Amino acid sequence: MPLLTLSLSLTAMFAAAAPGVLPGELSQSQSPPQSAPQIARDEWKDCLYNKEVIRCRDEQSADGLRIIWVDGLRTRLDRRPPARPGLPSYWGDRYGGLWRRELLIQGNTLLTNLGTGNRILIPLRYPCKPPLKGEVGYCRY
Repeated sequence: MPLLTLSLSLTAMFAAAAPGVLPGELSQSQSPPQSAPQIARDEWKDCLYNKEVIRCRDEQSADGLRIIWVDGLRTRLDRRPPARPGLPSYWGDRYGGLWRRELLIQGNTLLTNLGTGNRILIPLRYPCKPPLKGEVGYCRY
C-alpha cells in the first residue's frame, strides 16, 4: 500500500505542476532560453613586431603569407625553395630579405628575418575581450 500511495502522490504532483506535460518537457507556452549571439569585436589580432604589439590580420597559404597591419602597411612573404633537398625552405619579402618561419606549439607563427633579426609573431587566436552590454564574448574556454 505505501508504494501505491507514493506513486499516486508523485503523479498528482507532476500533473499539478504542468498539466498535460510530461516531466522534462516544455509546454508550448514555454520556450528554451535564447542566448545572445556570439559576436566578435573585430578581425584584428594582437601581433608582435620586435616585442611591440601591433594589431594585424593574416592570410596564410602553403606558398605565401600576407600580413595587413592596422596602420595600413602590408607585408607579403613568398616561400623560397630550399637550396638543396633536405634543407629548410625560407620565406622572402619584396626587399630581398629572407625569413625563417616557425610554427610554435600553441599554433602561433614566428617569423625571423635572417639578415636584420626582426621578429614577427602572429597569434593563432584573436584576443579575448570582455563582451559589450547585451552581448556574449566570442572567446570560449
